[in-house]
Amino acid sequence: MDDTTALPSPDDNGQPAAEVPAIALGQTMPDVDRVPTLQPAVQALPSNDLASRHSTLASGLSFTGAARIVGSITVAGEVQGDLRLEQSPDGHVTITETGTVVGDISAPNIAVMGQAVGLLDASGGRVTLHESASVSGRIRYTHLQVNGADLNAQLERVRTDVPKQG
Repeated sequence: MDDTTALPSPDDNGQPAAEVPAIALGQTMPDVDRVPTLQPAVQALPSNDLASRHSTLASGLSFTGAARIVGSITVAGEVQGDLRLEQSPDGHVTITETGTVVGDISAPNIAVMGQAVGLLDASGGRVTLHESASVSGRIRYTHLQVNGADLNAQLERVRTDVPKQG
């Protein structure tokens, strides 16, 4: 008996079409010499590029505690605790419309579209409060942009262009 089978397949009109290529039967394992595999040298390695690291707390998720983050984070869920960006000179904390943070945030750049209660510390950086934002507590900033947000906070501008006296 032949170990290959060629079956004609009908075309759209039900007529037999051209012959289909033969398919080998009975072979249970692929030829391992032809199967692509990743070698350790070409596997993806964790990136050392801090700008490419981004974390997300999705809507519907909640987190309680203090978090130290390398890179940036988007909060669409709820955080009860402090968020601190480390080793991220251009890092961002973004609180989306569905996000809530009750605690202190320390980052070079902070954007709020949801709710934030506590200290927003972007000394030497930028804080942006969008129209849908509700912020209460204290804000330390070098640059501040408020686009019609509900704001009930003590503001402290931190200037980086003036040398400290002492």
